[in-house]
Amino acid sequence: MKAADRVKSITRKVVSTYRNRSRFEYPQDVLDLIIFHKIHFYMDGREALQAYRRLKSNFVDWNEVRISSIREIQEVLGNSPDVLELAIFIKDLLEFLHNERHSVDLEFLAEENISEIRRFLKQIKGMDATTINLILRVRKDYPVLPVTGPMENTFLRVGLVRRADSRDKKGKYLHGLVKEDIALPFHHFFLQHSREICPPDETKIQCTICSIRSSCNYYEKVRTQQRRRAPRRKR
Repeated sequence: MKAADRVKSITRKVVSTYRNRSRFEYPQDVLDLIIFHKIHFYMDGREALQAYRRLKSNFVDWNEVRISSIREIQEVLGNSPDVLELAIFIKDLLEFLHNERHSVDLEFLAEENISEIRRFLKQIKGMDATTINLILRVRKDYPVLPVTGPMENTFLRVGLVRRADSRDKKGKYLHGLVKEDIALPFHHFFLQHSREICPPDETKIQCTICSIRSSCNYYEKVRTQQRRRAPRRKR
């Protein structure tokens, strides 16, 4: 099956999964987008949205989050594993902005060019290149589908990208295959899928419950190997 055909098949699953568009819509504000996306690295979409909304409702604004303790931020984020690391990132991000800009607002970046946006955001400790690409796509119409390391592994298994290409090149290639209105749901779907169903550790892959296995090159290979190993029945 060609990559384009696999994408079409997977897209149908993505559309059916996210019929309710509010389940995958990302904030438009640059700072909100960074924080929500970072939360999504650690939680599934529903939990990430709930944690993000708790931050917005439990604190007056991002500056109150900044002056709060890491423990207080943790308590609002919830009980997800690695929530301490997440709270530290949010606290450090807001402190960095306050020290650099004397505010906790990043909307000025929307007026900058792509190179300057990258330069500024790369200074932030713990900032992922995938999040930067997401910001560029959402606010600057940058032609890329943001790809994390785990997503890259999953895309290789499925058969959507070439191993020899850089991650950024893979993202630009997928941008050309995935329709504009489905790109963010597609990213959202695989961000979760590559964490829960098809993680980097092959011993933890769950092909038996995978909703896109019929379009997956890796699953086809696994089935073939299983058939070859299966003992032949006596006539």
